[in-house]
Amino acid sequence: MPEKSNISYPFTRFQHGNDYVLRPIIPCVIKSGTREMKVDLMLDTGADISMIRKEMLEFLGVSMKTCPSAGTTSCADGKSSQVSSIELTVEITGGKYTWRDSIPFLFFLEEGKDPDPPILGRHPFFNNYRIDFRMGFTNDPKLGKFVIYKEEVKRDSKRYTKSDRSFGK
Repeated sequence: MPEKSNISYPFTRFQHGNDYVLRPIIPCVIKSGTREMKVDLMLDTGADISMIRKEMLEFLGVSMKTCPSAGTTSCADGKSSQVSSIELTVEITGGKYTWRDSIPFLFFLEEGKDPDPPILGRHPFFNNYRIDFRMGFTNDPKLGKFVIYKEEVKRDSKRYTKSDRSFGK
C-alpha cells in the first residue's frame, strides 16, 4: 500500500484577552513572477476565499492597479468593501513534502481592511487537500496539531453541491 503524503503542524497560540486561542497557521512561501516571500497563512475554514495584505503584494512587486476587480465582499464589521483579485503560487513544505498550488487571493482596496493574519480560505485549497484538526491530540489543552493530506482521489465537485438537483447521484 502506498504511503499517504501528509504534513503536520502544531497550532499557533495567540493571546486573546486573559486567555489564548489556537490557530492553524501554515508557514508558506508565496510567489509572483521571480519574487517570493515567506508568510504565515491562517487556514480559515469559514472563509470562502483566501485574503492577502496589500504590503505583501507590494513586496512581491505586484502592480495592484492592473489586478481585476472582484466586486465587493462583506467584512467582519458587517460592511461591504471593494476587492480585487490576484493568483499567486503558494508553496507549502513540511518534512519530505513540498506542495505548490496556484491560489486565487482577494485583497481590499480600502485602507485598514487587510486581514491579520492573511488567510487561506476553502476555495480551491479544500478541493486539493484534506485537513484533520486534532485539537485534543494530547492531554495538554494548550497543544494539538492539524494535519494536511494531499487529495489523491478527485471527484467532480459539481456533483456534490446543493445547488445541483442531482446531488449525490
